[in-house]
Amino acid sequence: MTEEIKNGLSDELKKFICSMKKASIDDVHAEPMSMSDITVVNFDKIPREYSRGRSWKGVPKSNDALYVDIRKKWYFIEFKNGEVKKGEIYRKLYDSIIMLLEWGIIPDFDFIRNNVTYILVYNSKKYDRVQLSPAREETYKHFMMLADEEEQLFDIDKFEDYLFERTHTYTKEQFEQCFVSTMEREEQQNKKII
Repeated sequence: MTEEIKNGLSDELKKFICSMKKASIDDVHAEPMSMSDITVVNFDKIPREYSRGRSWKGVPKSNDALYVDIRKKWYFIEFKNGEVKKGEIYRKLYDSIIMLLEWGIIPDFDFIRNNVTYILVYNSKKYDRVQLSPAREETYKHFMMLADEEEQLFDIDKFEDYLFERTHTYTKEQFEQCFVSTMEREEQQNKKII
């Protein structure tokens, strides 16, 4: 995020700014899913802050990171370095939105539908749809590219338009190529303009 974007964040979010690398660290294996130094909100820290002073039995779930680009578009990012459980993912989506709505950080669902993209980044080496076959994977990728289609896994695509403006499921490599490199380039270009 640019300095201008960071300065415009609410106080609740500013407290938890860190690098993408730090926000992407898998607690179980202690390894990052991204090596990028672009700044994000470590959204995993938000539920504890949100729950402070309330006598709830549990703490809400949350996405791992929140990124806001130079056009003020928001990106919820969830990193999964192991098993992907749809029910857990869905709860994190809804809980994250509820916290932002209740705090008044986002005004309404129309804001989400028009400004927020959800990205699930998964480790393709740990998630096997079928037995690994490099040749089959290359063939599949080639045909998806020819069709100008993006693979959507874990039923995340059902939230597109209904809840989010866009949804994506990326491998770690796709995330770096399709998202991180684009945002790093935009931030660099923005610095040159200022």
